[in-house]
Amino acid sequence: MKNSSITLLFILLFFFNNLFASFSAPQSITIYWDSSLSLKNRDIEKELQFLDSFFKLYSNSEVKLITFNTSKVSEDLYTISSSNWDLLYKKINNIIYDGASDFSLVDIGGKEDLLLFFTDGKSNLGNIDKKLYTPRIITISSVKDVNKRLLHETAYYNNGYYIDLLSSDVKQAVQSIYDNKVLSKLQFVNSNESNENYISGIVEDEAGLLGNVDIEIKNKNIKTITDVNGVYHIKANPADTLMYSYTNKKTVILTSGNAKVINVKLQEKSNKLDTVFIMSEKKDTEVEKVIIGDRIVEKRSLGYAVQNISDQNISPDEVKLGEALAGKFSGVVMGNNNDSSQMIIRGFSSIQGSNHPLFIIDGVPISRNSGLSAQNKSRMDFVDPSNIADITVLKGLAATNRYGSLGSNGVVIVTTKTYLSNYEKSNRKEEKKKKIKYNRYNGALEFQFKKKSIFIEVLENYNNVDMAYEHFISFMGSNTKNIMYFLDSASYFFDKKDFEKGIQVLSNLVELYPNDTSVLRVLAFNLEKYSLLEYAEKIYKRILHISPNDTQNYLDLANNYYNNKKYQKSVDLFNKMSNNKIKDIHTFNGLNSQINNDFKNLLSNRNQTWNLKNVNKSNFLLPKYKLRVVTEWSHPQTEFEIQYINPEKHFFTLSHTKESNKNALNTEMKEGFLSDEYVLSDLKSGKWFLNLIVPEKQVPNTKYPRYLKIEVYTEFGFSNQKKQTHLINLDTVDGTKIFASFDIK
Repeated sequence: MKNSSITLLFILLFFFNNLFASFSAPQSITIYWDSSLSLKNRDIEKELQFLDSFFKLYSNSEVKLITFNTSKVSEDLYTISSSNWDLLYKKINNIIYDGASDFSLVDIGGKEDLLLFFTDGKSNLGNIDKKLYTPRIITISSVKDVNKRLLHETAYYNNGYYIDLLSSDVKQAVQSIYDNKVLSKLQFVNSNESNENYISGIVEDEAGLLGNVDIEIKNKNIKTITDVNGVYHIKANPADTLMYSYTNKKTVILTSGNAKVINVKLQEKSNKLDTVFIMSEKKDTEVEKVIIGDRIVEKRSLGYAVQNISDQNISPDEVKLGEALAGKFSGVVMGNNNDSSQMIIRGFSSIQGSNHPLFIIDGVPISRNSGLSAQNKSRMDFVDPSNIADITVLKGLAATNRYGSLGSNGVVIVTTKTYLSNYEKSNRKEEKKKKIKYNRYNGALEFQFKKKSIFIEVLENYNNVDMAYEHFISFMGSNTKNIMYFLDSASYFFDKKDFEKGIQVLSNLVELYPNDTSVLRVLAFNLEKYSLLEYAEKIYKRILHISPNDTQNYLDLANNYYNNKKYQKSVDLFNKMSNNKIKDIHTFNGLNSQINNDFKNLLSNRNQTWNLKNVNKSNFLLPKYKLRVVTEWSHPQTEFEIQYINPEKHFFTLSHTKESNKNALNTEMKEGFLSDEYVLSDLKSGKWFLNLIVPEKQVPNTKYPRYLKIEVYTEFGFSNQKKQTHLINLDTVDGTKIFASFDIK
């Protein structure tokens, strides 16, 4: 009996010892901390509260903290014992926020028990690589502007949980993690999927369309979110109760009934929940199309806010354009007396000057006058409403990227019946027939070296790059609207061979201007300047995602693939352009010559590993030119002239100005390209110079500096072909600039 008692005691001690060990065994935890610029204003107090509550439950843990932006900034190990995480707390409180985020640095294939990912879900440079076996991933955000779909799905598909600290109780959120609470699966409707039993609609607030709104069916594991245009689709039965929620907004609860389209407007948050019944019949409609410039496209494929009306919405008694527009577009306020300067699409842009949008009539921009007085009105009598076939209003930065700063107040595109009747049969291809006229060049053929900017001079006053970087960080907040602050500061770090800091400094531009294609193109040009082709590729892809209807973006990406030796990708994209097989593009007419020459130049380097079975054999014949000059500009409507000076000091001029080449500039805007090429086969032998001329009226713009990327090929198509690349900020050119010389044999 005694032996049995002793045996039982040992068994109990062994059991409780193992039980205690299981509770006290340290957890293995990895924390990825996004330290990119967009998270500079994160709610750090909320995040620290979360971690404090977290470590009260996970009191004994081995923690790896990895901070990252464009690169892995730091990796530190901490032992949390008895909920003491003071050292980790201190480290997090001293993190510097700078640069863009690259999610490809987040390794989710480790062996840790938990992975905590603190981020806004916005990666501008790379995506998370999916792995077959992953730890449980918890995604946490503390800012309002987030990629909620990515955060939710990353957690859901890795057996984790997503916590929005702005709308969650911290202790409950931590308890949900500890209790292994299951997330609802987000539901998204494929465009090819049947619409049966699906409800669609938009969600907005007082300011307009609202993205990232949570829509959940009560008591069911079904959930979705609105896209950037406030649009949603969710599968629901007539008896289901839908809940619409958003940070700091009053939650709306409604019963769907038999409605197929439900539009909801959210109000500012109050202490009670409203129950609302919103029902509408779903109409059977064909795929809606709109006219954008010179193209007819599916409205749903645009990816930005578009409203349009047809001639059916214009009554015969509306004899002025202002009358045809009035009351037919949400968020559009008409002026008085047919005055377009008082028309507002997106809110006042100027207190004393003109606020009206850019008008495009049959693809041609209409000049506008400023002023609100009766004596200086901007009238809208430039088109007869009875001849209007379609009016389209573009809103948002993504929609106006093609028109640059001209579209800053929105864009009104009017297509006339006269123009539309000739749309399909018109041939807009313009052959360039330039008659060369030489003049005597009397200036000095001397290169002008770029003066150091004030930003570089200040950084050079410091003893080392670390001190210079601290200065850059301390003054970054007051220079977020000065693009040159980032470009010049980055050049300092590149010149000092600190490429990591240079990349971080440059990448801030994609954080600050994630949807501005002009700024992004300047960024891509500068990344190419420092041979950072992988990063440039990511930026060109982003530009293409923002503006898939602009032809230039496909050519830029194809050439980036070629320069980065991704030959097969380059071949495939060039082949699609050559055969006009890009679904979002109606024509590549304006770029055909460049595409053909670049494609043939690429194919001249082919080898047996390339798949060329679908390439037309005519593309294997490379033309030969003594000189080929390709010029690309960062902003639409950029004006400049280039003088070609021969060995006898005679020159001819090629102009890209509104005064001398208005039709060409209008064609560029219609087709969405920002480059041109000039080729010559017969040139005088000797040394040639290229001189850049900037119009006197051009005013420097620190927010939108205008850049030219000029590629000069000599002996193009010959075995001794050479190429120079020049990147020039037009704002730094004082009238003229000799920027290149080359020898013609």
